[in-house]
Amino acid sequence: ESAVEVVDAGAMTQQSRRGLLLTLIQQGVFTGVQALDTPPRVGVTALFQGLSPSLQRQFIAVVYAYVNNGAAGSQTLQLIDATSGSQVGSYSASDGLTLSQG
Repeated sequence: ESAVEVVDAGAMTQQSRRGLLLTLIQQGVFTGVQALDTPPRVGVTALFQGLSPSLQRQFIAVVYAYVNNGAAGSQTLQLIDATSGSQVGSYSASDGLTLSQG
């Protein structure tokens, strides 16, 4: 799959990651990020679920880089469905993005 990379999470500054996240939250892709909790979590919406797998990966990679301050984190990021509150996926540096088929 030759996906066009729109976002390079690794090359971004923490400030630019935060800016992108705030934009995505305003646009309704995410409902919010809990970075200080263990494990970190991000609320995802139907809009996120409707994105292409490539965009989903890139946007989640930004969230992951943000909660880990640009480093490779040890914690797996949990994707929480904004409507149901249940976990719908996860993202880690080693496994990438895994979405549960609901």
